[in-house]
Amino acid sequence: MKSAKIILGTLAGLAIGVQIGLLVAPEKGKTTRKKLSQKGEGYLKDINGQFDHFVKGMNEKLDKMNKNIASVAEETRAKGKNLIAEAKDKTK
Repeated sequence: MKSAKIILGTLAGLAIGVQIGLLVAPEKGKTTRKKLSQKGEGYLKDINGQFDHFVKGMNEKLDKMNKNIASVAEETRAKGKNLIAEAKDKTK
């Protein structure tokens, strides 16, 4: 009996809340849904822009890192050639 009163009271409160919301709503539901949809699209564009910026930054960092690796590899190759040349000179 007690739980039935709680459920009935909750449903009545919910119904009253919906009715008050409909009476006090500043705009029609269609207009509100349209505004919410537009805001959602705006947020999606912002997120896509931030993601694109992030990806661009990561690509720039990877390009820089690849250039550094290529530079280190070239230096190592040159040092290796020099060491081989020195070793050949010493064995003569």
